[in-house]
Amino acid sequence: MPTLEILSGAHAGQTFNFSEEAKIGKDESCLVKINDPGVSRFHARIVKDGGGLHIEDMGSSNGTYVNFKKRGQGEKTALSDRDIVFFGRTVTKFWSEAPPEKGAGVTLDFLRETFPIKGFACPHCDKNLEPDLRARVREQEQIEVIRRLGLHQVDPATLERLIAQAK
Repeated sequence: MPTLEILSGAHAGQTFNFSEEAKIGKDESCLVKINDPGVSRFHARIVKDGGGLHIEDMGSSNGTYVNFKKRGQGEKTALSDRDIVFFGRTVTKFWSEAPPEKGAGVTLDFLRETFPIKGFACPHCDKNLEPDLRARVREQEQIEVIRRLGLHQVDPATLERLIAQAK
């Protein structure tokens, strides 16, 4: 069953299963209710369209991001397993089926799954650039997570607590 897992914010750790449609927003009628200042009352919705699921921004103030790309109001975007979706500052992960159990080795491979890095070679000398690119993607991934979650604004004690929880 398709699942939306909340990875950050006040609702971190919650999962929402659905089959045909899931509305996301602050309104009580939404299946995925998110209390985040950057989330609108009716922010987005996930709908079954054709053979797959699509996400559509419903005119939110701050937009809906799928794999770090902002989607326009009314634009339907196909969802794939493990897509990362942002609603305000809330980070979620879409699962085609239920997410793996906690402690099953899940990693935050945000960019590595959305950014093609296999087979990169220098056009002049044919040097394999993949190892360097992998390192840069990991670094950018960490920077993006820190920025999106506002961790650069967190006091040192809270940051230490978050790091300890992540281990």
